[in-house]
Amino acid sequence: MSHRTMDWLMLLGCVLLWPGLALAEVGSFTRCNDHFYRDAEPRGFDTNNTAEICQRYSNLYHFATLYDRPQRIPRWSAYTLGNPNCPGQAQKRSQWFVEPQLVHPDESPEMATEAESTLSLDEWRSSQAINEDYEDTSYNRGHLNPNAFQCNDNHIATFTLTNAVPMDPYFNRVHWSKLEKTLKAQLTGSCRNAGGKPYLVTGAVPGDTEKIPIEGEDKEGDRNWPYNRVSVPSHIWTAVCCDHGDNNRKFSFAFIGENKEVSSLQIIPVEQLNTELSRLYKTPGPVEVFADDCGSKSQKGQEVLSAMKKALYNTFQILLTDPYSQLVKRSKLDRETSQVMTSQTLDQKKMQLTGIGFRVDISRLADGHGHFEKTYEQDNVAPAVARLARAADDSELYIRVTAPGWPCVEEFCGYQGYAYSWCYTSKNNDWNYCCTENCTVNPASKLYQCPRGDGSTIQCSPQYSTMTVSGKVCRADHPCGLYEEKYFWCYIDYKDNWDYCCSPQHNCGTHGYGYQWCYIQDPEKSWEFCTMRITPW
Repeated sequence: MSHRTMDWLMLLGCVLLWPGLALAEVGSFTRCNDHFYRDAEPRGFDTNNTAEICQRYSNLYHFATLYDRPQRIPRWSAYTLGNPNCPGQAQKRSQWFVEPQLVHPDESPEMATEAESTLSLDEWRSSQAINEDYEDTSYNRGHLNPNAFQCNDNHIATFTLTNAVPMDPYFNRVHWSKLEKTLKAQLTGSCRNAGGKPYLVTGAVPGDTEKIPIEGEDKEGDRNWPYNRVSVPSHIWTAVCCDHGDNNRKFSFAFIGENKEVSSLQIIPVEQLNTELSRLYKTPGPVEVFADDCGSKSQKGQEVLSAMKKALYNTFQILLTDPYSQLVKRSKLDRETSQVMTSQTLDQKKMQLTGIGFRVDISRLADGHGHFEKTYEQDNVAPAVARLARAADDSELYIRVTAPGWPCVEEFCGYQGYAYSWCYTSKNNDWNYCCTENCTVNPASKLYQCPRGDGSTIQCSPQYSTMTVSGKVCRADHPCGLYEEKYFWCYIDYKDNWDYCCSPQHNCGTHGYGYQWCYIQDPEKSWEFCTMRITPW
């Protein structure tokens, strides 16, 4: 009997004696080594509770994933860049695949939907995330191996929950999406089309506390399945390696970003990423994503990074310095705060940033509204809930609110198969139109209108203030607006109590009378008594 045969018999005996060991030994990477640079898997990430998965769909292996069972998220997925030109690929699925082999080692290694299997929900829940875990949450199912990087069966295979983590929707659809789009273009031109082969590893660092489903997000309160199952990652990262026969054309670099709306995104060398991931994952030994770091110091890599910086500068309108500096350095100010603080019409010397808003010194109260009206029109100061961000080609507008002002549910505004921009506004598939440009006043009708993307316009609601006529503060997620009424108003709490707001075209003042008042409707019709307080944001 050979030593190899004896080793296998000993391993089999261990599996029979300790069933828990079988769970840790599910699968191997022997059938998908071609997705690793130099056939070497990333080192330092595995534990007794991780499973190695060669992702199989339609009897073919498409990429590799190291899956963390207790956290129910992948630690990383390793893949190569597919054909860059493959139109007509589905952008999402209602039911994602799951992995039967994670439930029982003797189950099929082919990914399947929950409905395609005879396994029970409790069996699925025992080893991995399932579709219901993402229902009624504020998180997206974020791909590690991006579906946009693959075609046909490779594309479909990315829609497995063993390749997904809970991502903040703004981080996923704005920050990370733009990085992926820029990265795909650069790797296609500088590596794939230049005779190289792009290898990528994208990973997620399990968070310390938050897990979904979150009990507080169950709006209906009628869930009868477990909460707090799937770890929300603290960071998402991608390491890139362009392997080439000519070592002068080989290069690598890495991205890492915090999985939150106001995110700090960095571009760093692969060896620096190794050190950072060892700290974040709290690994007992060193981490190595790529063998020999894949030419991380090559001149070609610096050229590609320079091109990416330029593209990302145009995307984010930010200042970048050297290739290893922080890529998107967001200050403690949010996007709207930054816009106001860089206004060309407000006197910066007379403005102070306060804890909850802005205080602007003006010489006369009568001048105040004129300043703010001009700022609203010229500086395009967006409302806090709109969270606008231009895409790289300035053709997409990522917006979270509909034209009437109601927030989108889960998805951003977009065309999504129609000639106009829209989004769902409830889990019951209620929807409404979205603006594709700013909501502005029609000079003829004095009403607020915006284009909806198909050549038509729709009435819309500006969101411009957080203060009501009586001096109450609007709810954080509901600034002053029309919200399908003829007058301006906002909710002041979560019990549906509300109050009127002054029109953005008419400030609170005496206006020739012995009391303070303002119009609450445009054109100038209905009015209300008001409290003199100028707090436009």
